[in-house]
This record gives sequence, C-alpha cells and structure tokens, in this order.
Amino acid sequence: MNFGIKIIVRTPHVCLPIISRRPAASLCVGIVSLALAGCGLFSSRDGVGIGYYLPLTVQLRPASSIAAAQVQYQDACGYPKTIPIGAMLEEAVKRKTGRVFEKVVTDASGAIAVDGYEDVSLGMTRLDLVISQKANRSYPATLAIGLDFAYTAADGTVLFTKKLQSVGRGEVDVTESSCEVKGLDKLAQEAISNVTDGMAKQLGTSSKILTAAEAPKTGAPRTGGPVPPSPIAAGGAYEAVKAQPKLTAPVPPPAAEEASTLVFRAIIRDENRNQLLHSGEALGVEIEVKNEGPGSASGVEVLVGGTPALVEHIPSVLPVGDLPAGDVKRVSLDGKVGTVTEAGQAELVLALRSQSGSAHIPAAKKFLVAIKPADAPEAAMVPIDVDEVPKNSGKLKQPKAVGIAIGIGQYRETGLPRVKFAAQDAEVMAKYWSAIGGIPPDRIRRLIDSHALKTDVAEAFEEWLPKHVDPTTVVYVYVSGRGIVEPTTGAVSVIPFDGMASSGARVYSLRRLQESLVKLSIYRAIIMLDLSLEYGQLPEGATHAAPLWELEGQDKDKIMWMVGNRAVQEAHAYDLGQHSLYTYHLLRGLGGEADIDKDGTIFAGELCAYSRGRAAKMAREQFGDDQEPLCVPGPGQGAMVRLQPLAKLK
Repeated sequence: MNFGIKIIVRTPHVCLPIISRRPAASLCVGIVSLALAGCGLFSSRDGVGIGYYLPLTVQLRPASSIAAAQVQYQDACGYPKTIPIGAMLEEAVKRKTGRVFEKVVTDASGAIAVDGYEDVSLGMTRLDLVISQKANRSYPATLAIGLDFAYTAADGTVLFTKKLQSVGRGEVDVTESSCEVKGLDKLAQEAISNVTDGMAKQLGTSSKILTAAEAPKTGAPRTGGPVPPSPIAAGGAYEAVKAQPKLTAPVPPPAAEEASTLVFRAIIRDENRNQLLHSGEALGVEIEVKNEGPGSASGVEVLVGGTPALVEHIPSVLPVGDLPAGDVKRVSLDGKVGTVTEAGQAELVLALRSQSGSAHIPAAKKFLVAIKPADAPEAAMVPIDVDEVPKNSGKLKQPKAVGIAIGIGQYRETGLPRVKFAAQDAEVMAKYWSAIGGIPPDRIRRLIDSHALKTDVAEAFEEWLPKHVDPTTVVYVYVSGRGIVEPTTGAVSVIPFDGMASSGARVYSLRRLQESLVKLSIYRAIIMLDLSLEYGQLPEGATHAAPLWELEGQDKDKIMWMVGNRAVQEAHAYDLGQHSLYTYHLLRGLGGEADIDKDGTIFAGELCAYSRGRAAKMAREQFGDDQEPLCVPGPGQGAMVRLQPLAKLK
C-alpha cells in the first residue's frame, strides 16, 4: 500500500506542487483553510464570506467599546430603551478576523509569538427609526454601525488604519397592545455582519499587509520587548492585560456599577456668522455634555467625523473626562475649513463614547452646513431641495379642496421683530398644495405681508371661504408669522401685518378662526401653524398661563391642528433650508419622507408625527435648545381627521 504525505502551502496567488510518493502529482492550490486548535486560537472557519488566511500570527486587541456596544431607541410608547449588541459584535469581529489571518490570538501575556496586532474600536452608531403611533403595523428602520480598526506590525510600524461604517435596513413591528418593538435584533445582526465583512475585506486586501505576509521570515516573530500602542485614537486603544499575582484568598466580586445617562448638545460657530462656510474660514464647535446619572461616567470623549473638508483640521477625538452623576462639562473644538472645490453641503457628525461599559450613550448628532470655495462669490445659503416640487407630484386629486396660505414676515409697526422666511414659507406651501395636494390653483388664497391686514384675514375666512365649500370640501390653512398669547387665559392670536402685540383689537384669534370653520358645512380642516409666540401685557399680580391649543368645541374627527411651536418662544429659522425649521420639515414630509409605512400615501397623522419629531430633534442638535411641535388631536385618540390623505406617491 502506498501512503502519500501532502504539504499544503498557503498562498493566494501561486500554483504549487503537492509533494507525494506518487510520481508527477501536482495541483493548483488557492486559498486553503486549516482548522487550528489551541489556547487563544479561533478554529471556526465557516464557509460564509471571503477567506484570506494570510500566513501571519496576529493578536486581536478589541477596545472595551466593542463589548459595551449598545443601540438606544424609543419604544412604541416613547420610553427610552437599550439593546446590548456588544456580545454579538465581539463574536463577529473575532470570527471575521479569523478569516483574514492564519492564526489569531487574544492572549496578551506574550507567551505566543506574533507578527502583528489588530486593534478594533467601535465607531459611530446611529439608528434611524420613527414610530408614529402604537398600532399593529411595521415601520422602516436603518441601523448604521461604525468600526475603527488598524493593523500594526510587531516592530511598531502601522501598516493600515481605516474608519468604516455599514448599515442594516429592514422593518420593525409594533402592536397596539404593547410598547415592545420587535425586529431590532435582526437589524443589528445585518449591520454587524456588513461592517465586519467590510473590515475583513479591507484588512485582507491591504497591499502593505499582503507584502508583510509574503515577505520571507528572517526569524521568529518578536515575543518580548514593549508592545506597540494602538494607532486608534484614545479611548479605543487596547489596554494590555497585566499578569496578576497569585492570591491566597478569594477576591469578592466587584459591586454592580450603576448606569450613567449621558446627554449632549452642540452649536457650530463660523467666523463671519453667516452659516455659509468657505475654504480657510475659522470654525468652532461648542459642546456641552451632562451626566443625568445615577452612576458616574468615566473617560467620556466626543468623536468627530463627517465631510473631510470640515474635519481635516480639527481633532477626531475630544476628551471630556470623568462625569459624576449630575455633572456638566463644556468643551470646544477650534479649527478651520479645509479645501472646498465646489459649493454644496457638508455634514459634521458628533458622537459620545465612554470607558464605562454601563453608560447610556445618546445617538450621534448630524449637522448639515453649506460650504463653498474661498474664491466663489458670496451668495445666498444653499437651499437643500424643498423649494422644488418633487417629481412624484400630481398623484392626488382634490378638486373640491381649498387652501388659505398666510405668511407675515414683516409688520407695519416697526417695534415688532420680523419673522425670517415667513413669506417664502407660505408661497411654497401653496405651491405644494397645488402640485402635490391636487388643489386647483384658483381655489388657493395667498395672504403675504402687507396683503395680510386683519381685514384681509377676516375676509378670507369669513367671506371668501364660505363661497367655496360644500360638505365634501377639505379646507387647508397655513399660517407663518408671529403670535400673541393672552397671559391670563393662554388664548393664542395671530398678529396680522397691521397688528400690535399690545392691542387685542388688532389681532386675529385662533378661537375666531375655529368658529368660522365650525360654522361651515365642510368635510375636514387641516390647520398648520408656524408661529413665534410672545406674551401680551400681564395684569399686575397675575401669573402666565400656557398657550391654549385644545380649544373647546373642537371636533376631533373634523379639525386637526399641526402646531410647530407650542411654547412661548421664537420659532427657529433654518437658514440652510431657506425656511423656518418646522415648515422645512412639513415640506420635506409632503415630498415623501413622511410616508412612514411606505404605503404610498401620506396621511395627516403621518405628516404631523414626522414634522414634529424631526423639527424637535434638529432644534436640540443644531440650535442647542428645544422647540416642541404639537399635534391636536394626537395619536391614539381615534380621530378620523388624522387619516386625511395629503399626498400620494404612487
């Protein structure tokens, strides 16, 4: 009997003979896997994905952020929840690394000779999910997970570094009987699989790592001497495991660490304060981080990413330090805008991380800014896209509907502050009603600035409107401008062009608007309000009442109010979008983004939920304070008016 001995040589590119006692036996060998066993080695070589198995012995050094990774979200009832994904991510990193290198070890004692070190840290993680109501339905969701990873040779030479982010897309399910959101674990599995596949491909195809793998070995890999530090930014760095002395008595387990809850806000400051950044312009970011407790957060840092022109001259990691419960720290970034080749948009992304594994980390904040080359002429802010009617317009037909769009941005009384973009808001909303809502142009009334006297407003609602309605009519009302709140009752009124905040006789109350609609024989009414609010004169000794939005006599099946700013404060102007913040999101929503369930129809309830959530989120992230919109009636009240279709996409 003739026994053959085969020696398998691993190389991805060459055909080698198989040494055998049989004459002239040869075979073309590509990438061949070999199951390895032993302490610290990963022997699982499943057949999924790409395998490289480069002839290198590598020590994997995952940062603590890998095991502590988690996804935060709000459940169907609006309560904050967390899904731990650290174990899943840690296992995937180990398994995919095992497809790249022939031997992978985790023992940091130096007992095993290594050719290099792979460092992996958690990058930016973001979940995009908006749940408009607790009902038996599915919602689209996107989870992005980032990894920062690097490969360092045994002599300390950094051969490869990379920041990578991949996404998982799908749907989550909720029911009307529970707050639970189902399906996020599947989304996390897809995102983790995608990002670790990308990590493996980047490492396995790196020219420098391939050169190191193919280089002839001059001797055994180094086993002593100092361990090269991680090239990944501080906080993601690997901490070597030190040998522990033998103990003569058992050590009691450490007490459970209380979780901390981190929140932060940030404001971008550009040199000339025009929110239009150009090449070489000084740029600053002010960041406030707070620990709402109950535990302490250690090693807190701000991670900075985004468009290269914005981040190439500012640090990628900003240390914050330790934050005891209730503590607040403020840090700032200073730099300048890099090279900008053409005008457009750029984004700056800020995220937190902490060495405390129990810390609850908020979602990353994304800022959109306008940028231009230094030699480009000064121009208006770069509008995003809402002024252009979407291509999918004309699907909905409402021949009996009517619309009244009011935009008052300036006033006859010089003491009243102007409202930026109010006239533009009303004009574009009217255009959307016609193109997307299917309302005939001759059934839309526009009252802009000096054409919005109190008599004009009263005539539109109390004389013109009754002549254009019947029991099948849906009435659309939009008002952008300034409002006054009666301090003792909370009653809200719109200030017309000739109005005065100090005179109740020169304003038009929402109560009067509602009464004019209730008197009409109409099918439904959708009222959109984007008002900056202030209090009227307060009688001596009286206290301020909150603005009153739920008016008596309102039929929840007939009239819906979409309120962009429910509190007494200035409503934000969104300069980059060339609209008020709330109206910008109303228009984005009507253009298609409010179709949360992807059924091709945007209902009033969907639009209000979308614009409410997005405007509130952007106000916190980009302006550093709150602006809280309101929907009346809200979700879960069985209001049929929330099912009024506003746009059709297909």
